[in-house]
Amino acid sequence: MRAKSIGLRIIKHIPINLFRIFLLKKIFNYSIGKNVKIGKTTINCAKVTIGDNVYIASKNVIVCNELSIGDNTSIHSGNVIQGNANFSIGNNSRIINNHHFDLWNDIQIGNNSWIAGKNSHFWTHGSIHTKTRNKNLSIVIKDNVYVGSACSFAPGVVIESVNLIGLGSVVTRSFTANETIIAGNPALIVKEAIDWRINW
Repeated sequence: MRAKSIGLRIIKHIPINLFRIFLLKKIFNYSIGKNVKIGKTTINCAKVTIGDNVYIASKNVIVCNELSIGDNTSIHSGNVIQGNANFSIGNNSRIINNHHFDLWNDIQIGNNSWIAGKNSHFWTHGSIHTKTRNKNLSIVIKDNVYVGSACSFAPGVVIESVNLIGLGSVVTRSFTANETIIAGNPALIVKEAIDWRINW
């Protein structure tokens, strides 16, 4: 494990993107698609699957069991995705800057979803259920969800498709309705029957 960490640190500082990707595929058996750009970032996972046309900026830390990134997805800089569980993000999605994803349990982000702005936190541990393991504390953000800046997500939260989470929201429970705006501390539905992709 230590040898892998050292090798990844060396690869991270190689100035040529194509050479970095070649080494990640050849040495660590990462599955990486076409037209992928990976900056000076650490990706230390047991299994990595990255689709086509993916952009991962510099200054990210990605440490997990299994990493899956769909086609046409981008991860900007300063993000920490770290733990022993799995992280997946679908097609045409974005993670902007300086977000924190705690992978004690899995985190799944769907297609066409944005983790926008900066400084949102996604926590998958910290309750009594962490010790007893009698409840799934994974976080699921489904398709076409927009998460504003500086949101916090409690363990076990599920957000259904086509919803907007207002900036600064503290999301302590799941939301199963579609086409809503969710905001506040604790977060509640503040508008219904609204598609943020059209009306926001």
